This record gives sequence, C-alpha cells and structure tokens, in this order.
Amino acid sequence: MSGLLSLLEQEGLRRGFLAYGELLTPERAFLLVRDMPYRRASSRRPEAIINEWRGTCSGKHYLLADVFDEFGLESQVMMCTHQFTPDNTRHFPSGLRELVAVDPIPDVHTYLRVHTDRGWTAVDATWPSSAGPLGMTVNQCFSPGTDMTLACGPIETLLVLADQEPQEFKELLIEKFCGARSGLRDQFIEGMGRWLGEYT
Repeated sequence: MSGLLSLLEQEGLRRGFLAYGELLTPERAFLLVRDMPYRRASSRRPEAIINEWRGTCSGKHYLLADVFDEFGLESQVMMCTHQFTPDNTRHFPSGLRELVAVDPIPDVHTYLRVHTDRGWTAVDATWPSSAGPLGMTVNQCFSPGTDMTLACGPIETLLVLADQEPQEFKELLIEKFCGARSGLRDQFIEGMGRWLGEYT
C-alpha cells in the first residue's frame, strides 16, 4: 500500500475508525471519507483532507478520486449547478433558512463517476452518516454498478476533462453561476459546516 491509501489507513487507525489488520478496500475507503465531518479544511489537497479529517464536497471527492486511482479504478470528477431553496432546506436551522428566504442561493456541487467491471457508478460521499438524523441524504455504501443519490438536485451537470484542474474549473463555474451571490454562498456553506459540525 502506498501514497494516499497508506496515509488514509494510518490516520484511520490513529483515529480509531479502522481496526488493525482490517483490509482497506474501495468500499471501506469510501466509508472513511464519507464519514469525515462536513467542514472546510485548510486546503482541498488530499493530504490536508486526511490529516485534518474533514472536507466539503470538493475536498472529499478530489481525495476519493486519487484513492480510487490507487486501487486501479478510473474515476471522473463531475460538477453540477444547483440551488439551496426554502423547499430543500426545510430541515436546516433557522439562521440558514433565513439566508434562502428571499432568493435561492446558487452553488456548484462536486461528486464522482467511478468505472468498475459493472460500468460507471455515481459516487457521492458528501454527507457523513451522523448527518442522516438531521435530514441529509447519506449514501450507505459504495456498491459498484449502483448509482448513489446526489447531495443536491442538479440543474446542469458537467464533466471535468482530464486536462482540466478540477478546482480551477469549479471556481470558474462558481463565478459564472453564482456571480454576485458568491459571497452569500460562502457564508451559507460555512454556516452549514458549523451546524453539521455540532453533530460530528
């Protein structure tokens, strides 16, 4: 085992999320990354996500893409535009609901498509299992060939091409889709991380 897989295993053992001698499989790696608290890390580099044991949709999925690559699984980084609205944030705390009460808050979500011997599979590790009781959609496992439920309702879905740097692509998409509401988007995501962080 080398690279990020080794780092993920070491940190999982240190934090008590892996047992000594437990085999680290793609399915188990998905669960480890999924259950990292939903909060922004100091950067979106995979090493930072592992060391700080936290991340939002982009950081978690950039890490998973590299981890799956070490397992020999091809993956594609996907982006989709969506909006936080009064309808889809009914279970959020009042402070966050107030932010979307006047106008929806635009956002860009990141997830993966992973290729296995059963075809392409949508993978979304955004919400940790601890967020399930709060009304967030938690994907229970990575089952090759079975698409996961996305953490949002996509408006437009885009593939990040192999020669594109995913975070640069995302920032351009945020600028285009979120525009003047980008600051409010940041405020909302920070608030969401604080709220979910109280339960993880």
